[in-house]
Amino acid sequence: MSPDRPTGPIDPVEDYLDQLYVSLHTTPRQARRILAEAEDHLREATAVGVEAGLSEREAQEAAVSSFGSVRAVVRAHARRVPPVAVLGELVMSAWKLTSIAVLAVAGSGLVAFAMNEILGPRFVGGNPSPADRALSLSACTYWMNIWTHAQSCSQAAMLETSSDAVTLRLLTLIPGLVLLGGYLLARRYQRQRGWRADLLPEAFVPTVAACLFGGLTVGLTYLGTATSMPVTTNGGPGVFLSAAVVTLLITIGFVPALRRALLRHAYG
Repeated sequence: MSPDRPTGPIDPVEDYLDQLYVSLHTTPRQARRILAEAEDHLREATAVGVEAGLSEREAQEAAVSSFGSVRAVVRAHARRVPPVAVLGELVMSAWKLTSIAVLAVAGSGLVAFAMNEILGPRFVGGNPSPADRALSLSACTYWMNIWTHAQSCSQAAMLETSSDAVTLRLLTLIPGLVLLGGYLLARRYQRQRGWRADLLPEAFVPTVAACLFGGLTVGLTYLGTATSMPVTTNGGPGVFLSAAVVTLLITIGFVPALRRALLRHAYG
């Protein structure tokens, strides 16, 4: 390396624009406009300095100095976000996650159905207990009237539980679709009105979703594998594991979006 080579940035203007780019916290469109205006101003000021007799580097440094610090430019273009708008975005995010959670319940009903068919109703409904006296007479009569082929009241309760794990959960499909459809319509209305949907950090929803559904997966898996449930009215391992399968899939589904958001934040 030559001893007289400058140790500072080769192009002060480019260095300044790089710093400005990673410091801006605004929409991509506004960021591009700010950078374009800044570069035009700096290049014009540099040309004026060169015409006045300065060297290229001296003219660039003078242009950067007169333009102002990166912090000052960022502060001047900082977004002014009303608290009500941020609260609205939080409500929309909660609406989205609630829709997914309700549809997840319906999805777990499909998984429970598959478990009933493949692993048998006992895996979802629980093992029949000989302690029929623990069940109320009215409940026993009700279950025996529905499951006429059952050999005992506890077996009928097991069959009822395995069936309810499917039918009752599938009933949430309609409200889940209504919630999701309402959310999509609300977002469409926002776009038509020019409302901004980027007020929250990009990683906010994926982070909350991954933590929420990931935690549910761990808890449901523990309940399904580490707890023995001989009482038929509480169900078997499949009651919890069928839901854990769905929450795990949702968690995995949010990982790519979370990874992209974190990488964009890390590398500007």
